[in-house]
Amino acid sequence: MAPSLPRLLSLDITKHWSRNPQFWSPRNLLAGDASFFPNSSLLAVKKSQTSRFFMYEEHAGMKLKDETGQTQTIQLSPSKLAAVLHGDGTPKESNGYHYWTSPAATVAPGLLTQIKGYETLHEGTSQPLDPRGPSLWMGNSGSGTQAHYDVADNVICQLFGTKRIRCFSPQAASALHVFPDAHPRARKSQVNFDDPDHDLFPHYSSLPPPYIDVELVPGSALFIPAFWFHHVENGNHCYTSRKGMDPGPSVSMNMFALSKSMMIAQGIFRDASRPFQLNTSMGHGFDFAVKALRALSWRLIEELHMEEEPTKFVQLHLLDTRYAPLRQENNSEGTIVNANLSVAEEEAVSNCIARILPQFEVLREEDNGNGVVSLVLCHLFELWAVEFVGASSVADAWEAVLLVDN
Repeated sequence: MAPSLPRLLSLDITKHWSRNPQFWSPRNLLAGDASFFPNSSLLAVKKSQTSRFFMYEEHAGMKLKDETGQTQTIQLSPSKLAAVLHGDGTPKESNGYHYWTSPAATVAPGLLTQIKGYETLHEGTSQPLDPRGPSLWMGNSGSGTQAHYDVADNVICQLFGTKRIRCFSPQAASALHVFPDAHPRARKSQVNFDDPDHDLFPHYSSLPPPYIDVELVPGSALFIPAFWFHHVENGNHCYTSRKGMDPGPSVSMNMFALSKSMMIAQGIFRDASRPFQLNTSMGHGFDFAVKALRALSWRLIEELHMEEEPTKFVQLHLLDTRYAPLRQENNSEGTIVNANLSVAEEEAVSNCIARILPQFEVLREEDNGNGVVSLVLCHLFELWAVEFVGASSVADAWEAVLLVDN
């Protein structure tokens, strides 16, 4: 199966939408005479004075604490947001960075009449579209979204201003030091691209050049497959040496389509969850969790014939790149646990692997070597650990797994 790769799209429909780019300026869209936004409404806007990269879809408090969040959410009227994005009367150094996004149907359903035909952006795929419909994205110059991946296929259309997007293969996950899945910033890179800390993130130095590095202008459209990392920057912050670049805000629209890889992964997580729950006589506690994690993960990695052997896979893809940068110290006591499970527990392991292995094989065919299988494996390993020991002890459990006595 041919891999699905990021690519620029030449679409008459997006060129038609942006034939008058000034229509899509925040000043006109949010505060003009024909604004589609009631000025009595309040928009939840991300703001930061220091960090220009924002992260959306933060997860609930059941997960790990986010100790380094540098952004706040403020409520602004549409006209105030327009003034902030254009920097009206405010020095840039005091204005900070602002970013806002929302499904269009939620805040300004009338705008959907200006992007008629958005349902065709994923033409050629049989996968269903995101039921929320298209989303709007606005940010002032220099703002952006941190390198991250989505689990849906994505088409981004530029409507006003400029946007730079760099795309990296799912294989770049370790080099990007992705946050753990139990962290509020799951799916995002921990690395500050502007000033990378190579001591804290040693694998970042192995990050390959982006598969594609593009500048979107009004009428441009970019397809980004599910699980591909993309680092997004608005305006001319990274192009200050280029003449004629618009230093103003950026407005874009995107449309997700549910990906086949995502649906396969969801099936894996469903069928693999709580593999021992049917037998209440089986073990419990931290030592049992360590033995169970070892048995499940080693068996699955070996059955899938992954490039790295199990110890190296867990050390590199889970501990070194995801958890190590976040940990002040290793809280594991270093206790060596005996690997033996009971006959019933071994049978539960075998049954779990038998349920999910065919789905992993289908995912591998869909992935075609781009790294999605490794990402899904890491997610599954974290899911098992959260179920066994809780989010705060995931790293301790996997550290102990590497010490299991065969």
